Amino acid sequence: MRLARVFGAVVATAALILVSGSPAHAGTSVSSWGQSVKSGCSSGSHGKFEDYGEWFRLTDTCADGWSAVMRVDVAPYQSGDGYDFVIWNSNGSGSTVSVNKSYAEGTGVCIQAGLGERSSGEWGWFGYWTCGVA
Repeated sequence: MRLARVFGAVVATAALILVSGSPAHAGTSVSSWGQSVKSGCSSGSHGKFEDYGEWFRLTDTCADGWSAVMRVDVAPYQSGDGYDFVIWNSNGSGSTVSVNKSYAEGTGVCIQAGLGERSSGEWGWFGYWTCGVA
C-alpha cells in the first residue's frame, strides 16, 4: 500500500511539472469567407487568423478572374469601416498567401475576406467580419 502512495505522489508531481512548464495558450482562431461572383463556387476567398503564432492565411477559392483580399483590424479597433492592413493573394485559384505577425497574448484580431483587383484597387464581395484573440 505504501508503494502505491509513493508511486501516485511521483506521478502527480511529474504531471504538475509538465503542466507548469507548458506555455499558456488561450487564443481563438477564426475564418472569414468572401462571397462568390461565379456560379459553381460557394465562395471566392477564404481568410484565416490562426491564434497560435499569429498567422494570417488567405486562399483564393475560385477561378473567377478576381484576386482574394482580406482586411485586418487589430485592437484597438479602427472606428467606422477602418482596418489596420490588407493582405492580397493574386496568385490564382487554389493558392494561399501566409503572413506572420506578432501580437501580445489577448490582443483582439478581426478579419474580413473578399475579392478584388490589386492593380486598380477595386474590391468588394466581402463576407462577415469575424474576430479572434491572439
